[in-house]
Amino acid sequence: MKKAGSALSLTILAGMFCSVLAQGSDTKPADKSGSKSSSHVKVKYDKSKDLTTVTLRSMDLGGAMTKEVTNLSQVPQLTLDVFFTYPGERLTKPADSITMRFTSRARYPVYQRGQNLMAVLDDTTAIPLGGTSYKTNAQTFYTDEILEASMFYEVMKRIADAKNVKLFLGNREITFRKEQLQDLRDMTVRMSP
Repeated sequence: MKKAGSALSLTILAGMFCSVLAQGSDTKPADKSGSKSSSHVKVKYDKSKDLTTVTLRSMDLGGAMTKEVTNLSQVPQLTLDVFFTYPGERLTKPADSITMRFTSRARYPVYQRGQNLMAVLDDTTAIPLGGTSYKTNAQTFYTDEILEASMFYEVMKRIADAKNVKLFLGNREITFRKEQLQDLRDMTVRMSP
């Protein structure tokens, strides 16, 4: 009788444990775009400023520039941060523009001034995106160069609709991988209500 009672208790405890685990797995928030890369997008509302900032996780673009280099320590690290803001907690009209911030980290300055930015879509259409702003932050063993450009929603929509995208930052060519292009598409979708 004792064995049957303890077996029944163990069965009940095991069932309760499984039910708790099952309840915890359903607490995933819904994504706006529904894609895997939407987890790379963060939305943060600042109540004191009544401003929402939407940011994309930093993209490492260094591999896009290291095609034929034998000494990788000479290649600058290049990252891209993409973000936009809008007033209030909810987007009521399409965001005006999105900002692309390129950060180059190298032993010595690579760009030394603002650069022209151009997008090439599907290897056929070139879109001049204008010049970038330029800031530098020199440290002991490296220099960060920050180049920033804003793009209108219509331009981002054209970039998002392309099958492949290359950016030219000055004379440096940057080719986006499929995952990176999907991240840009997700950001573009979030620019409109």
